[in-house]
Amino acid sequence: MNSIKQGTLILLIALSQLVLTPSVFALDDPVDRIDEIQFSEAQLAQVLAPIALYPDSLLTHILIASTYPLEVVQANRWRNKYQALEAEAAVKRAEDKGWDPSILALLAFPTVLEKLSDDLDWTQKLGDAFLQDEARVLASIQTLRQQADNANTFDDMDNMKVTKVNQQIIIEPVQKEIVYVPVYDTRVVYGHWRWYNYPPVYWVYPPRYPVHYPSHYSSRFYWHSGIHISFNYYFSAFHWHKRHIVVTHHHSANRYRSHKRIVTSSGAQRWNHKPAHRRGVAYRSTSVKQRYHSHRPTTLQTKQLRSVERHGNSAKPKHYSTAQVKQNREQRFSQKLAKAQHSNINNSQHKSVKQGAKESRQQRNNNHQRDMRHQPDKSHQQYKSTQRERSQQQYKSTQREKIQQPERSKQKSKNTQQSRQRASDQKKDYRQQQAKSQQRSQSAQARSPQRSQPSRTKQRDH
Repeated sequence: MNSIKQGTLILLIALSQLVLTPSVFALDDPVDRIDEIQFSEAQLAQVLAPIALYPDSLLTHILIASTYPLEVVQANRWRNKYQALEAEAAVKRAEDKGWDPSILALLAFPTVLEKLSDDLDWTQKLGDAFLQDEARVLASIQTLRQQADNANTFDDMDNMKVTKVNQQIIIEPVQKEIVYVPVYDTRVVYGHWRWYNYPPVYWVYPPRYPVHYPSHYSSRFYWHSGIHISFNYYFSAFHWHKRHIVVTHHHSANRYRSHKRIVTSSGAQRWNHKPAHRRGVAYRSTSVKQRYHSHRPTTLQTKQLRSVERHGNSAKPKHYSTAQVKQNREQRFSQKLAKAQHSNINNSQHKSVKQGAKESRQQRNNNHQRDMRHQPDKSHQQYKSTQRERSQQQYKSTQREKIQQPERSKQKSKNTQQSRQRASDQKKDYRQQQAKSQQRSQSAQARSPQRSQPSRTKQRDH
């Protein structure tokens, strides 16, 4: 009997090892450790900053749609193709596309849909964080709203009604059937931003979308044109107390319903992610992948595989446990501190060298002044000698000029006499030439009548 009991115990121990070994290896796998890392509080605040002050109904649709990034891209392309359609017509026409109801509701808000599609990395981060821990995302939204309330930002919100219920801030439209999309600067509305290493995401809207500016310039909110709700829209709401989203049937949801009514309505249930609308897009973490029975490797696993393919087998996956993260932060901080101390030492040494050079320069100047005080006569004699030399040189130059002046005047007079003589000679020559020309003309006139007489006698004879 004892041998049988021992055998059964050995078999049970072996089976327990076989059952527990995969889980142990899964926990020891560095890649799984990477996958299980959650977003920090600063990262969540950075991602949620541009949408945390949106009305609750619109914000629920954005969070749900972010878990289906491929359908977001498809819906945005379809909406750009049919830009002329009104909100209600666009939603009804796209019902046969098979998209999630929240994505259909966002077709009425082309500005929001385009931002989700263009900034796809941000959309995937938001969806991954929401799937990984829904409660932390909703808690981060309330933290940002509380921070905006402390900065007195909600005093400028005209088209939205802000209420506080059980220390939870709820944002709803003032006109129940019209929803406005607020435009605000995330670097201003939250006051002092605590996480300076993670600045908030700031959206710049293209100029083709009209923005309505407030009447007073001190307002921190601008508004896109309001969307009149006449389609299936009010079927999701926040259950702030339990930190999750509640949804009802999306048909016949075209009339305003408050979040309390949606949460307490019959048939309301907690929102569940539908992997079919994911359309093959990989999940970020292993826990989310296993929760929804996905066989595709996670995004972080694919990154590790790519690094191994690039660098070969020598590339080892990094361990990112919480203890190691803290240790790395402490090491970086100690390195920065050592650099700062080293720079302070170098600065002090540089200052001491500068001070020594300044003191030596001052000492040399003092010595030179002292030497000049002890030798005043030599400097005075040198000054006198230089003055004498200058006066002698000036006297010699003036004498030379006096000697040269009569010679220059004589030369000038000679030159003037010669020029006058040349002018008179030229006048005489000119007069002689004129007289000769006159004599020649007179002689020619005297000869001309003598030649004409024989011609006249011949004419008479004929």
